[in-house]
Amino acid sequence: MPPWNHIHPAIVHFPLALLTVAPLLVLAGLLWPAQRRGIHAAALGLLLLGFGGLLLALASGEAVERYARATPALLAGVREHELAAQWTTLIWGLLSFGFSALWVLPLFRRQALSKALETVLLALWLLLSVAGVLALGRTGHLGGHLVHDLHTHAGPEPPLN
Repeated sequence: MPPWNHIHPAIVHFPLALLTVAPLLVLAGLLWPAQRRGIHAAALGLLLLGFGGLLLALASGEAVERYARATPALLAGVREHELAAQWTTLIWGLLSFGFSALWVLPLFRRQALSKALETVLLALWLLLSVAGVLALGRTGHLGGHLVHDLHTHAGPEPPLN
């Protein structure tokens, strides 16, 4: 297994993909009511996996940060990316919790939510998920800026032979 700091570039792509697709599945479930439960189960799985991936990306990004203190511009870029990643993780944590609550609440009440209330809550969740996707995109863009414009890497360069 490669060192922890080298895993960050591989990890970050999973939450980007999973958390971008999850709201699309929620929308598909709203548009296809006969299959809503199954589609939303898949969305919940993507949300939980994506949120877990965000936590791993955040932790592995901390390991990368040790190698990114070379210049003031690079340090500022790392700080901006880190702050964006923390906000993104908070937003998706709340979205994941909210969607999980919508999923589990009827089980505890032993009664399904009314279709109208469920639709309104899911539509509200979808609107809020737009902020999550935008935050995710901004965080990814800032990470790409660090790699491609400021030329930072996940660890020290290998020695030349």
